[in-house]
Amino acid sequence: MPLQIEFEEYRLDNGLRVILHNDKRVPIVAVNIWYHVGSRNELPGKTGYAHLFEHMMFQGSEHVPADMHFKLIQSVGGTLNGSTFFDRTNYFETLPSHYLEMGLWLEADRMGFLLPALTQQKLDTQLDVVKNERRQRVDNQPYGLWLEKMLELAYPPDYPYHWPVIGYMEDLNTATMEDVRSFFKTWYAPNNASLVVAGDFERDSAKDLIARYFGPVPANADLPSFSASGEPAFSGRKRLQLRDRVQLPRLYMAFHIPAYGSQASYEADLLSDILSAGKSSRLYQQLVYKQQIAQEAQAFYLPLQETSLLIFVLTAKPGVDVEQLEQALSAELKNLCQAGPDERELKRVKNQIEARKLRELQSMAMRADYLNQFAVYFDNPGLINTEIDRYEEITCRHMSAFCRKYLSDDNSVLLQFLPRETEKRESA
Repeated sequence: MPLQIEFEEYRLDNGLRVILHNDKRVPIVAVNIWYHVGSRNELPGKTGYAHLFEHMMFQGSEHVPADMHFKLIQSVGGTLNGSTFFDRTNYFETLPSHYLEMGLWLEADRMGFLLPALTQQKLDTQLDVVKNERRQRVDNQPYGLWLEKMLELAYPPDYPYHWPVIGYMEDLNTATMEDVRSFFKTWYAPNNASLVVAGDFERDSAKDLIARYFGPVPANADLPSFSASGEPAFSGRKRLQLRDRVQLPRLYMAFHIPAYGSQASYEADLLSDILSAGKSSRLYQQLVYKQQIAQEAQAFYLPLQETSLLIFVLTAKPGVDVEQLEQALSAELKNLCQAGPDERELKRVKNQIEARKLRELQSMAMRADYLNQFAVYFDNPGLINTEIDRYEEITCRHMSAFCRKYLSDDNSVLLQFLPRETEKRESA
């Protein structure tokens, strides 16, 4: 059955995009706002600001004391959070439907009135939080540097995907109040945002509340153009070997793929599942089960708005060297490029993806997030009803052509993590 998630879309005079999706079956409402800003909008030497602002947005605004955003939402049984990615930052609440006004007021207040409440003490506190997050997730985590090093290999130094979302420690150490204020004034404007309200609400009342709270927030007349930078020229395999405090060798391999939303992006997503989704997948069957050279073998598509990556992660079993993993993975990919997937496995992964997406759309919060995703990335929230069709249209012939075009050595990035000598002796 075709999906029929209905919605209404309009804009306020200040440029805020508003999408309303009404569903009264459950007395809850989701408030979801996307700002079209992520780490790709940062500059070399000033990285990590988009993620830092995800933290700062919960530290109070002119009319909301510090930490009260969480407390107010949770006090009525609601849930909330935010996240930062390369191309966007989003914030979201799910509330009992009669508390919609609270959610809208809180989001509008921090959009329009965050800077008056911003202090050096708050900034210093959240900088320390972000630095600790980086230490825990990246610097002191086994294999934690993998994505950072992969991005540095894959993209030129001045390309906006070259640095990690969390930023570099040296840039966080030198962030100033003026840097942070400037970042907020530039990007956190209604004409760079999209608001979705989904669930049980009265349409006219919701429109009145949105106009009342968001309408007075001024637009940024000098909002920078969001034109694409274009794909950088890739040629030749990029390789890097690192020794770290890890017990087992691990191989990361990535291939450059066109932007999220292209046919190739959906083919890459399907291919990642063919190769690694479940115990019947190709990499599990060959490398984990039959050859028994890998502890795990994963593939996933990293969806980026300008140019993406298809990434493979293989962890060696004790006694297996990383070159053996590389040869085995290359052999599997070569076999796939020559023979292509068969109809059975392609149908299997299509069914898995369709089932997963339909399960996600049972959630009001996920519906709101998908509507914003398609609105912000593609200027078309209606894609929520047709995205599954993009997968269904892909054939084995398409997949074979994709493999031959993109899974080549001169389009790849390879990163090896090896144990230091001390770790090798300890594991022995």
